[in-house]
Amino acid sequence: MTLLFVDSSAALRGQRIIWLRDNLPGFTIVDFPEAKEAAAWIAKTDTLDILVTEAIFPSQETGFALRDAARARFPNTRVLFTTRYDLSGFEAQIDDALVLKDAPYKPEKLLDRIRSLLAQPVEPNQAPPVMVTGTVLGNYQVLERLYIEKESETYRALQVAVQRPVALVLLKPEHLKKPDIVEKFKERERVKASLTHPRIAPLYEAGEVNGWLFYTRELPRGRSLAEIEMTDEMLSERRLTEVLFGVAEAMQYATERGYHHRSLAPRDIYIDTEHQASIVNIFRPAIVARRDARADVRAFLDLLRPVAAEGKARGLLQSLSEANHDWTSLLASLDDLRDDMRERSIVRKIEAESLPAGVRGRKPWWVWAAVAVILLIIAALGALMNGSNLMPGGGVSVLPVEMVRIPAGEFEYQKNEKVRLPEFWISKHEVTIGQYAEFLAALKTARPGEFDHPLQPKTKTSHEPAQWQASHAAAKSGATFNNEGITLNTPVTQVDWWDAYAFAKWNNQRLPTEQEWEKAARGDKGLRYPWGNQPRDNAANLGDDYNAKPKGRGGKIDGYNLWAPISRVIQDVSPYGVCDMAGNVSEWTSGETQDGEWPAHPDFIDIKVPVVRGGHFGVKSNDQLLTDRRFPESANEATLARGFRTATSAASPAQPKS
Repeated sequence: MTLLFVDSSAALRGQRIIWLRDNLPGFTIVDFPEAKEAAAWIAKTDTLDILVTEAIFPSQETGFALRDAARARFPNTRVLFTTRYDLSGFEAQIDDALVLKDAPYKPEKLLDRIRSLLAQPVEPNQAPPVMVTGTVLGNYQVLERLYIEKESETYRALQVAVQRPVALVLLKPEHLKKPDIVEKFKERERVKASLTHPRIAPLYEAGEVNGWLFYTRELPRGRSLAEIEMTDEMLSERRLTEVLFGVAEAMQYATERGYHHRSLAPRDIYIDTEHQASIVNIFRPAIVARRDARADVRAFLDLLRPVAAEGKARGLLQSLSEANHDWTSLLASLDDLRDDMRERSIVRKIEAESLPAGVRGRKPWWVWAAVAVILLIIAALGALMNGSNLMPGGGVSVLPVEMVRIPAGEFEYQKNEKVRLPEFWISKHEVTIGQYAEFLAALKTARPGEFDHPLQPKTKTSHEPAQWQASHAAAKSGATFNNEGITLNTPVTQVDWWDAYAFAKWNNQRLPTEQEWEKAARGDKGLRYPWGNQPRDNAANLGDDYNAKPKGRGGKIDGYNLWAPISRVIQDVSPYGVCDMAGNVSEWTSGETQDGEWPAHPDFIDIKVPVVRGGHFGVKSNDQLLTDRRFPESANEATLARGFRTATSAASPAQPKS
């Protein structure tokens, strides 16, 4: 028999291993100091009978995930948790394992517990899978067992007709002739089917085939927390906040509506490549005993400790735990934190892009001062000037989308690369607040998701930009927003890629490709600037005169500290007559490469993102404004300095709706 012993104390582990080898003849004893090393060994070994592991390591990794990994390969593995910590609240994670309090314990006590494990019969939930790989159950083919519970087993399966991976939950055969358990299983199906939320895996189908009872549900995107714990990946404060928010949003939604649930486990939480979280449908019929929401939140926060990076991320978990939140107050706290991070990120991006390439990444004192100042500005968004101070542009009509023809032919792309494009049309100006308002109004009568991209995250349910009500109100009255004049003909900003795509589709158009954008900006000769090869101090709305201070007088060179209306007279005009390509606001492109996909982010090669082109009001003038390719953190990113324009391949483009 094989026993795996995992203990972080090198001195004590050595003593205990010697004792076990002397007192357990016939056993192969393997030991490791860390869960990650043990997990790697489990993945390769041919047998494992007993696992003895710390429940919670000093590094905040857990033995619970290690137990799950062991039983995924060896269902009959018996488990003993040792602990230096109070495990109150971890009863669900402990499940059927024995626990040995480490005070430290004597070797004799360890041996006694192991002998107790050996004396235990193999429980039904440790038996081999009921369904072997390849079994067909109705329209589903079983691939592998994921985990086992007292009355059911969960498998990864394939819905054959549509080739869709699903999770299949099967009632164990020994319960099929027990009416009370069968009814409870069916009631659980009804409860899960009644709950709809984009972050909770939905139930697909409840079925009965040849006497077997089962239901199928969505297999969430990404990796489970249990899988992530077995890697070297750690979540930064920002990414951890997104994960916490996603789970809190789902749990608050369900519990507020009276749904009962079992305890969350690492296998229930899934995190996708954009660090958006969703959960397995853990909700079930209510029982008499009420759950303690605050204890549930603390247990949930503890689940994230093994993957939280040192420093701010760990500190965030600690502060949230000390606040003793329930699900509602946790969600509110995280919502405020995300808003704060979003505004800090916007300011940092604007400031970073305004620096010369050689000094980007440094953080002089004035950057942090600007962060504090801008946050104060954000708090006052929406404040309108009185009637006597209205800009002349107040109440102006919305300019329509005007398209410019770009003829077919060869042009210089990037640095000395010759590219040939067919004829296309591109909007003369960036999409404005007024045009975008018409789009939002049209969405109210459109079918849900009618203009959404197929890959738009389920968690994104609106195309309304941040602070939209305040900015739109200011634009309609020609007032100020962020201390800058604004009208309906000012470019719309704080739109993410999904928003830009949806507007373009609604307008019978699309987003321009990078090559189309660059040709429209540089002409067929590959100019350095839209107006030629020589810089001009005030030609474009750029950041040489940008001032982040709320009472600062920016815009001394080009007349604008932030965005400028498209109706002004400008020199930032390309050979084809396309405006504001060098400055004003940067712009989303379709981002697609020749293979039809987004390019890989240069800093995160496993993440693909659309590309942003063009300078903006915070970027200093330079000769790479039209060739720089900027990579956002994700397609979900939205900033005060980014908008978009549209394009079409139609020989005679349809009249835009706006």
